[in-house]
Amino acid sequence: MTDAARTLLVACVLSAAAATMFVLRLRRLDPESPERRIGELRAANAAALVLAATGAATIGFSVANAAAATAALEMALAFFFVGAAGLMFFREPRQALLIATAALLEHAVLDLAHRPGWLSTDLYPRWYLIACAVYDGYMAAVCFLARRPR
Repeated sequence: MTDAARTLLVACVLSAAAATMFVLRLRRLDPESPERRIGELRAANAAALVLAATGAATIGFSVANAAAATAALEMALAFFFVGAAGLMFFREPRQALLIATAALLEHAVLDLAHRPGWLSTDLYPRWYLIACAVYDGYMAAVCFLARRPR
C-alpha cells in the first residue's frame, strides 16, 4: 500500500467517524429546536464539501489519464456531482441532505459500474473504486440519517 493510499484511507475513516458522531449527537436534539436546524445546515454544508471533493477527485483522475477511453465521459459526470454540491447551498437543509444522499448513492453506483467493465478501469487504481463506493454509500446513509423526521 502506498503512502498516498494510506493517507486517503485515514482521511476517509476519520471523516466518516466525525460525520457519524456529529449525526448521532444531532439526532438526540428535539426535531423542532433551533439547534437541530442549525446542525442540519452544518451537516448539509459538510456533505456538499464531501460531494464536491468526490467530483473533483474524478476530474483529477480524468485529467491525469486523459488518454483513457472514458475520460471525457467521467469528467462530464464528475461535473454533475460538483454542480449538485453547489445546488445544495441554495436549498433548505433537509432537502440538501436528500440531494447529498441521492448524489452519493449515484456516485457509488458509478464506481461499481467500473468493475463489470461498463466503464473503463484505466482511470483509477484498482482498489480505489471499491473503497470509494463503500465510502460514498456510508456517507449517503449518514446524510439520510441527519435529516429531521417529518
